[in-house]
Amino acid sequence: MRRDTWPDPAWWIWRRLTSVKWAIGLILAAALFSAVGVLIPQVPPQLADIPEQVEEHIELQRPTWGWFTDVLAEFPWFYETNGGVFNLYKQPYWYAVVALVALAISICTVSRAPPIWRTVRRPPKRVGAAYFDRARHRASASLNGDDDPQSTRERLIGRLRASRYRVEEVASDDGETLLFADRYGWAQLATFVTHLALLLLLGATLVTKFAGEEYQFWVAEGESHILFPPGDDRAQVQIIVDDAVAQFADDGQALDFRSIVRVAEAGREVGGGEVTVNGPVHAAGYRVHQAAYWEHGAELRVFDHGSGQLLYAETHFLDQQIVGPRVRVERSGISVSEEVISLQHRVADETLDPDQENAPISGYTLIPLDGIRSLALTMVPGHDGFEFWYRVMPTPDDPSGMTLAELGVGQDPPLGPRIRLESEGAELVEAVVSLDQSEGTARLTALLLSETETLWIGFRDGEIGEGFFYYSASHEADRGELPTGGSVQLSNGFRLSYEGAEPDTSRQGTLAVGETRSVGAIDLTWLGAESVFFEIASDLPGSSGDALVALERFGEARTAGQFNALGGEGVELAIGASNRTSAGGQVGRPSRLVLGLGGDAGRIELDEGQEIAQGGLRYQFAGPREFTGLNVRRDPGGTAFWIGIGLGIVGMSTTFFAPRRRIWARVSADRVQLAGQAGHGVDMTSELERLLSGEQNKRRFRPWPRRGLFGGDYAQRDDGRRNDA
Repeated sequence: MRRDTWPDPAWWIWRRLTSVKWAIGLILAAALFSAVGVLIPQVPPQLADIPEQVEEHIELQRPTWGWFTDVLAEFPWFYETNGGVFNLYKQPYWYAVVALVALAISICTVSRAPPIWRTVRRPPKRVGAAYFDRARHRASASLNGDDDPQSTRERLIGRLRASRYRVEEVASDDGETLLFADRYGWAQLATFVTHLALLLLLGATLVTKFAGEEYQFWVAEGESHILFPPGDDRAQVQIIVDDAVAQFADDGQALDFRSIVRVAEAGREVGGGEVTVNGPVHAAGYRVHQAAYWEHGAELRVFDHGSGQLLYAETHFLDQQIVGPRVRVERSGISVSEEVISLQHRVADETLDPDQENAPISGYTLIPLDGIRSLALTMVPGHDGFEFWYRVMPTPDDPSGMTLAELGVGQDPPLGPRIRLESEGAELVEAVVSLDQSEGTARLTALLLSETETLWIGFRDGEIGEGFFYYSASHEADRGELPTGGSVQLSNGFRLSYEGAEPDTSRQGTLAVGETRSVGAIDLTWLGAESVFFEIASDLPGSSGDALVALERFGEARTAGQFNALGGEGVELAIGASNRTSAGGQVGRPSRLVLGLGGDAGRIELDEGQEIAQGGLRYQFAGPREFTGLNVRRDPGGTAFWIGIGLGIVGMSTTFFAPRRRIWARVSADRVQLAGQAGHGVDMTSELERLLSGEQNKRRFRPWPRRGLFGGDYAQRDDGRRNDA
């Protein structure tokens, strides 16, 4: 079409789309968006269309970007962006840039195809005499009287062909010969190969984006996952995980994780093998990659106790975590409980290092002892891990917001009198007595001697250790004070001895790991800090509502920030042990499943492999299970994508390493003139010079003028800066 037949707007658009400057601008825009998409964390692809998940992702980025988060999330501010820059590859302007790049490449290809094809098929073989004096790349040599123009022509043709040029004689008249030499004439077609590669890459990306499929999900070992919802008209594809394996360093860094999977289509196994992050299994038109690993799962089965029918079988994904002290409580030598205590409250006056995102957090919980007293259990970070403190205190109206001082952390236990009480030579009491009451300035407590008789003891006027007194409400004579080491015979036959003031550790104090202390009527033992992973299940048989499912590992735990994938235990993988899984606890101590069923059902604890019958149901803990996170993709543009990469390599390699060269030669009776054209990066002038000198393999430039093999002096010109000799 002629220029004057085009409407002005169409011509303007055509000129822009065929402009190199516009092409560079579009490519830079695409590169800029791509760089932004790499630097700014994007919403995971499987969540990009869920507004709630997009908002959650944006909130997670707010600590990094601060006030600028809202600017990025709302860009470009004139429509509902669904995440803005955080969801860049779902934005219309991204697709617009990609489409414009593809359109510009297509139009450039169409625009340049006819002239490039003509240049390749019918290159201009004849140039005017003036061109040999004006060409950018040119060289010439004079012939002396002994040289024959015909022999000179033959030598030049031989040298050109030795340099892999295709030589053609264009004209020969009046002793003057015109030659045309072409090398890599087909190389100009490489531009179409490169453009085709770009189009294939863009097209494959769009095809994959709109027609591809991607699924991400967790599967417990020994279980399977289907890709399509029931009722889908496609043949169902099922991913079966036979085993999940992982290895970790001592600091919790994952060294390796992989899974053994099988793929079934329409009920028939079509493939399988070992999958890793970069080693997928190809089957049923899909690629199965390992994307993640999670160790904390527990398989629970519930049977009808009477019939033995299986009612419930589920592997629970335990993705919530508490970190707390493992406490054992014994009464009269009998174990009452042993569990990880959840620290329900933050200490009000704890100071944290703002530079430590995962700094340990102090916490406490209150356990009621009676109607007026509670046992406060507190865990705080120390120099070598955690410290554990306890204190018997009056039950506060509001249990939250207590300070370290109120909880007794870092304080010495209060002093109490150590007494010995004997009757008829038999020792009844020999202990430090807690003074849990006060009257004026006196601190005292009551000792029950019989059902009707009480003996009061304590310190008067706050004089700890020196003002020890005693009195009986029943016997007027049994009143007085005792010095340290003193004793008195009471009228009812009891003998009271005061041995001095000592720390009353039954009221408050600290415990080392494994240490036991008597606190009132119980023996309290701290077994260390541990992580417990749990979830809230809503459909557990026998529960009165939501049920707690928690897994305990009995090892040395760490905080959530320091937690490693061994469950915070710091133990070696138990592969080869009795539980046959790296998700197990320490060898010789099975994991324990804790079920909080609520209501009258209460709490059930199951060691690995154990069963317990309750309420007509039988609960069985089959053992801990690992989960593998899989990424399953069907990429219809994958083949075209790789073809595009291959074509791009071929096209660019051809352009850079085999550019086209054209030489026009004029041989007259007294002179040889050469003019050439070549792509960027080719030192064509030096090549012409070598052709005249006959130094085919010599690349070093020599000063001119010098004697050529034609017998005369020759000189070369470069952009008009040098003149003929």
